[in-house]
Amino acid sequence: MPDPALSRPNDELQRLAALHALHLLDTGSSEDLDNITRLCHSLFGVNGAYVSLIDADRQWVKSQSGPDMCAPSRELSFCDHTVSQRALMVVEDATLDARFADNPLVSGPPHIRFYVGAPLLTPEGHAIGALCITDTVPRTFDAAQRKQLQQLAALAMSQMLLRRAIGRVDPLTAMPNKYQLREDLASLVPADSALQEAEPGTRALAYIDMPDAHTSFEIGSVLGSRIHDELIRNVGARLQTLVQGQADVYHISDGRFALLSHAGKAEQLAGHLRGMTAALEQPVDSMAVPMNLPSYGGIVSVVQTREQLRDAPRKAVAALHEALARRQRWADYDADADVMHQRRFRLLNDIPDALLPERQQGGGLALAYQPKLDLRSNRYHGGEALLRWQHHELGPISPAEFIPLVERTALIRPVSEWVIQSALQQMATWKNEGMPVKLAINLAAPNFEESDLIGRLERGCRDSGIDPAMVEIECTEGVWMHSPAVLKLLHEIRALGMGLALDDFGTGYSNFAYLQQVPASVVKIDQSLIRHLDSSARDRRIVQSLIALAKELDYHIVAEGVETAQTLELLRAWGVDEAQGYYMARPLTPEAFSAHVRAAA
Repeated sequence: MPDPALSRPNDELQRLAALHALHLLDTGSSEDLDNITRLCHSLFGVNGAYVSLIDADRQWVKSQSGPDMCAPSRELSFCDHTVSQRALMVVEDATLDARFADNPLVSGPPHIRFYVGAPLLTPEGHAIGALCITDTVPRTFDAAQRKQLQQLAALAMSQMLLRRAIGRVDPLTAMPNKYQLREDLASLVPADSALQEAEPGTRALAYIDMPDAHTSFEIGSVLGSRIHDELIRNVGARLQTLVQGQADVYHISDGRFALLSHAGKAEQLAGHLRGMTAALEQPVDSMAVPMNLPSYGGIVSVVQTREQLRDAPRKAVAALHEALARRQRWADYDADADVMHQRRFRLLNDIPDALLPERQQGGGLALAYQPKLDLRSNRYHGGEALLRWQHHELGPISPAEFIPLVERTALIRPVSEWVIQSALQQMATWKNEGMPVKLAINLAAPNFEESDLIGRLERGCRDSGIDPAMVEIECTEGVWMHSPAVLKLLHEIRALGMGLALDDFGTGYSNFAYLQQVPASVVKIDQSLIRHLDSSARDRRIVQSLIALAKELDYHIVAEGVETAQTLELLRAWGVDEAQGYYMARPLTPEAFSAHVRAAA
């Protein structure tokens, strides 16, 4: 019967974590380990040789040479004793050993009389199993044989660790990589729920960019890959030295590293990292070239539960991105900021779906149209197409939230193309109804880098039967307009016969010198200047000056953000050509826009 006095090792939780991290349980045979058990079988002249692994409640045989070893419960396993004492165990005659005399494996098949087990020890000293030999007759085992079996056990352990390391060690730094980090995080929760702590511990995970991606690219481009690679190796070595005894260091990618705190060191590591500023700022040598490297890091502390550990890398990256955005050394994980980032990601992910035709009846993108009032005739001859989004689950999404996100991604092209085509189709509908309308369409700076934009605009007008002179392209003034290619494209837009309007005039880049180069026909005075005309003498002076300048340069002037009758009359008196704003009309559906324009005719 099993020995009732046998107790679990003191490091049982860590031992099981190390075993599970190897991912060997319930896997197929291994030729490397089979070679070792065959060698043991032959070398010692025994009945059987085995590599056995001791799980929470069972013995599992990974490799064997000789008779099949049934997989008993852990309590019946000879190897459990080897694991418990973490030293070579020799049983010359099991029938004479009180621990095993009544064991069913002795009294019945496989009739074990002789057993020797050498523990399989990880580098941290955890015994995960044993390399053992057995026989059906009593035997002796001398000192030389004992040493040989221990050496073969070390070789078997090395083979298992090597298998684990393949694909999990970065070839540049020889440090564990992101895949190893994932495994190590997963291994912090024992597979056996009965062994999980009632109150799980806490771990700190930090991601650090040193150097950041931009600096890393510059170093590689200017100094070459050899210096860059040596630099990365030296950074990794420095980090390992700085956190020795407190955390494991992983090389995630290029200049990005991760630091995972040891047990009980989470709070200590977080404080230590913030105290490393001076050490991190020391120049890093690469082939005798000293370099000062910027570094940015994000830190998250997580409870050792499966869900939190699985999400820890994402949260650490989110904190790192906050540090990068703020250009600060360290940033803690911020749950509120993370929710915002996840919302942004979801919105971007849902944009392609919002463009589908079937979404246009609900949950998709739509255009609203804000009328422009001609201040001379007091009639509406045009309007502006404004993008709106009624998300199918989140409800209305503010343009101020999703448009800047789209502008920073490749989605800006399909979204802008959808806006152009939808606006032209609506113009064609109004034209067929006897209400031709001049419409302003907003494009983003990246659109003006698209080589086929002119062709698409021309084709869209031709296919919809719209005179290009009825289309006005709006763009926000900025330094991007200085590009020769962009200036050429702007001139081509004007050559098509379309108008070109500078949006947010007076508040953006505001370099009046470039106005001589940009072929704009319209300037729109920003609503931030218009909104307070009633109460701000300073804003009135600014707007009057802008109007005077625009008139001097022969621009058509549009004021946006008009919300009161007093503001409207001021603008009319100052010679503004058109106005739009809530005082006249909010952005409207196509049907409401048509009714509003006709009512003022």
